[in-house]
Formats: sequence, structure tokens, C-alpha cells
Amino acid sequence: MPTRAQRPRLPETSEAQLKARHVFNGGMNHKPRTTPELAVVEACTVEACGTPAVHSGWPPAEGMVRVKGSADGAAAHWYCPGRCEAIARARAELRAVPTGGEER
Repeated sequence: MPTRAQRPRLPETSEAQLKARHVFNGGMNHKPRTTPELAVVEACTVEACGTPAVHSGWPPAEGMVRVKGSADGAAAHWYCPGRCEAIARARAELRAVPTGGEER
């Protein structure tokens, strides 16, 4: 007997089948979802966010957080606390993960 993938699918033509599929798909009926109007990563509005932490040990503005560079030699930078700091720390951690690919 052929597997389910090899058998032809019967069309869903009854009204009950169409309603059930519509409910199962969360109201979507073969229409793509619209993309959000907002950008995934918005530009930071803080003046000194992302400034390289060179030579001086003091932040360029009050409240800035120093994020260490990754183990591969990336420089440390100053970021505003919150989202920018979290993104910078995550990027530094990801840079340190071996990918098994070619060296950049």
C-alpha cells in the first residue's frame, strides 16, 4: 500500500471542511501575513551609544555600560543600559562560538 505522502489528496470542498481549515489556520485562508511596519532593530537615540572604549576607563556619558569585546579580539564599547547592552553582549557571545566553517 502506498504511503500517505504518495496518495493523492482529496480536495476539501464541503463547507464544513473549509470552515474547519479556516479555524485551524487561525483565520488565515491562503493569504500571507502582512509584515510589521516597525523595523526589527531600531536605531538607538542615545548620543554616545556604541562608542569604542579606548584608553580612558570613564564612560562618555553618565549611565553608560562597558561591554567587553569577544575573545577573538574585538574591542570593548560603551552602550546605553537596556536593549543596546543586551544586544551587544549577545553579539559578543555569538562571535565566540566556533562555527566549524572557514576563519574570517
